[in-house]
Amino acid sequence: MGRSRLARVTSAYALCHFVVDLACITCVLGLVTSALSLAGAAAHGLAIVAYDMVAFCLQLPVGAALDVAGPARWRGAALLSFALVAAGVVVAGTVPVVAVPLVALGNALFHCAGGEEVLLESNGSAGPSGAFISTGAAGVFVGGLATFQGWTLVVPVLVGLLGLCAVLVWRCGCSKGEPTFGWSLDARGRCAVALLAATVALRSYAGMVMAFPWKAQAGLALVAILAVVAGKAAGGFASDRVGPRVASVISLGGAAPLFLLSWESVAAGLAATLLFNFTMAITLSQLAGLMPQARGTAFGIASFSLAIGALPALLGVRAASPGVLCALSLASLALLLGGLWAAGERGGS
Repeated sequence: MGRSRLARVTSAYALCHFVVDLACITCVLGLVTSALSLAGAAAHGLAIVAYDMVAFCLQLPVGAALDVAGPARWRGAALLSFALVAAGVVVAGTVPVVAVPLVALGNALFHCAGGEEVLLESNGSAGPSGAFISTGAAGVFVGGLATFQGWTLVVPVLVGLLGLCAVLVWRCGCSKGEPTFGWSLDARGRCAVALLAATVALRSYAGMVMAFPWKAQAGLALVAILAVVAGKAAGGFASDRVGPRVASVISLGGAAPLFLLSWESVAAGLAATLLFNFTMAITLSQLAGLMPQARGTAFGIASFSLAIGALPALLGVRAASPGVLCALSLASLALLLGGLWAAGERGGS
């Protein structure tokens, strides 16, 4: 029964993750910029910076609030998140300045509610968390494409998809358990959290500047996104199979030399992208293992670190080259191995 519920919760929230990110990106880059008569890379960049900073930074306080509320409230929070995103999509054409905070808050609420429920049900395994987080990248990619199509049915379609998400989550039922918020970290535990957060931030920046020349081709850009999705999903299961430390070395240690060839070789670039994305599930499960009674806070720390790491690239600081990506991969590996040592390599087997 436990495994059956875990599979049901993970698959439902993974599908909803795709839809939520699809709706948010389509709203921000398509509906909002069109309503404000904004166009071009600068306008899109401004919209994304505002949305990303609000959505990802909010996940830290929202995650802590859901920790205090307890498992019985998480399903309600997810249902509220769908309503907020749908409301943002609906009002984007008339009051676009209201739409951005609505979808950003909805996004933050969904990520924390869904992430916390999957972390609780997975009971220390990294695989389900990887499956949950992996679909967001696909939603962002498809949402980015949808913004250029000018499809008039986009609003009712997105609202309908969010309604289906509400049905899926409702059918999952509520997680069991009472509120047990609290965490107490010794010096070694605080060091582990800091190192794990730092590697998330570093990898976030690397992901933002991973601009391979061949990605200008639409077909290869799609394959690259599929490599991101597959890497995030596979990384958690690899961690459960061989342990977090070995999976991290395979991931970042394997990606580093491939990055040196990635500008010229499509195969090397795709392999590096796949391997590089293994470790998000590892860091998330380790943070949750350090804070078992504050999984939402742990999820929020990871999300906040993603925002901090992405900010320099969003503001135009992009040091993109094969050598830089190789160095970032090795530096991230060093931070991650240090974090795993300090954490006592919690989770996985």
